[in-house]
Amino acid sequence: MGHIEFKNSSYVGRARNLSNETAESYSSACFYHDATATRAARVFVYCVIILISALGNSMTIMVVWRNKTMRRTFHCFIVNLAATDLTITLVYMPRVIVIWLRGTDWLVEGIFGSVLCKIVPYLHGVSILVSILTLLTLAIDRFFAIVFPLKLELLTVKSSKLVIALIWVLAMSVRLPYFLSLKVIFHKSRGEFSCDANMKRTFKIGNAREIYYTFLLIAFYALPFVLIIASYTVIVITLRRYKTPSDKEIAKLVQRRRGKASKKVIYMLLTVTAAFVFCWLTYFTGQIIFDPLPCGLRFWRLFLAHSNSALNPCLYAVFNEKFRKGYKRLLRSCCR
Repeated sequence: MGHIEFKNSSYVGRARNLSNETAESYSSACFYHDATATRAARVFVYCVIILISALGNSMTIMVVWRNKTMRRTFHCFIVNLAATDLTITLVYMPRVIVIWLRGTDWLVEGIFGSVLCKIVPYLHGVSILVSILTLLTLAIDRFFAIVFPLKLELLTVKSSKLVIALIWVLAMSVRLPYFLSLKVIFHKSRGEFSCDANMKRTFKIGNAREIYYTFLLIAFYALPFVLIIASYTVIVITLRRYKTPSDKEIAKLVQRRRGKASKKVIYMLLTVTAAFVFCWLTYFTGQIIFDPLPCGLRFWRLFLAHSNSALNPCLYAVFNEKFRKGYKRLLRSCCR
């Protein structure tokens, strides 16, 4: 099958004028020329990630579903995080395995191929935004529970379900320009199809991609994590300086409200958030760089990001006894 030599300066120059998604089509040589052992190793580690993530996040949802005492605001949002990890794992990671084996060649043609080209990358982008907004909502909810324990609860189980629905609607709306720009393109020079996202072509604006991803960076990456860091900083300071009120009734009320946001819960959320930032930072950085990424960095960018989906259930098990026991019960029942 035809391919492009990425060293060719004309193709490099051409790639720089395209979006990162489109530019990946011009770096197919990164994967075509990899040794068989290298490709096998990449596929193997991705199969491990998919297995752990699919099993762990499915069990997370099942544990909350089976345990009525866990159907609380906090656990509703943990289930939402598990749902986004499952979406990334089952919808997008198989596509990545194909990339390691065949490069960026889009193998599915016709109407079905065009539909998949629209849905698969779009759901990946939506899931990332939903994860960020869910982490932000959890931080704000814990903030009010710890810092203002005598006020009414910010979120109930019913209202949390509504918030989760609004988060998905917002994320889907924000990623709509990306959805519209996705299209299956045939490259005559390579004799291949690719699934490209070219916002310049769609919106007829020369710097459409730069405008869109700068907006994403500020509104949905930088700002949420600034708010998350500020919320947890105030929470930690408040917990360290906390003194039991003299009034017994007030003390009981404060203890009840803060009991729902115990230190273990806070530490778990801090760790989950830190892991998310660490794993996805390279991915976010790659989105706002308007030149093609080096071949070696391309693999690690996706590997680090997607490994977060497998890591989260492990963190739930380490920090939360109910999840730990629930996982064990499910595994025992499967073994039987």
